[in-house]
Amino acid sequence: MGYVILAIVVILVLALIGMYNGIIRKKNYIKEAWSSIDVQLKLKSNVLTNLVDTIKMQTKYESETLEKIISMRSMLLSGNKGEAMKANDSVSKMIPSLFAMSESYPELKSNQSFLKLMEDIKNVEDKIAYARTRYNKTVTEYNTSIQTFPASLFAGIFNFKAEETYEISDVERDYSDNLRINQL
Repeated sequence: MGYVILAIVVILVLALIGMYNGIIRKKNYIKEAWSSIDVQLKLKSNVLTNLVDTIKMQTKYESETLEKIISMRSMLLSGNKGEAMKANDSVSKMIPSLFAMSESYPELKSNQSFLKLMEDIKNVEDKIAYARTRYNKTVTEYNTSIQTFPASLFAGIFNFKAEETYEISDVERDYSDNLRINQL
């Protein structure tokens, strides 16, 4: 009888260790998935800086949009996930006006640096969308694991909290749709 109780206790302890390690593993996957977004946001920030400089050199044009983009750069690079994604959404809202600006300035529209940077922006936007999807999938798996029984009891004891997913904004969705239409 004593061996049976000992075996049950050992099985329960091993199950708890397995649950704990599984939750920690998923939490680490979230950090790794966020780092993919963070890398793309840093790249976007660099491309935007170069794009703004190119626009200024070609057009001698100072606009409110350019100044807003410059001010959002630090928010893109912030360590705060929510702030960085909010800044990303704000910058994405402004990008169509940069495309429109090229229509008003023929010298800009024919500038190879500008065209390359606009292509880079599009590529970074696509990579951010992919990384965001991967991040959200990882967060959903983690959240599900800490909210389902019996792990939910265990997660509460160790104070594991649900993580926030980041959905694409309507403006970003419209921007992405417009990019695809313009490429056709």
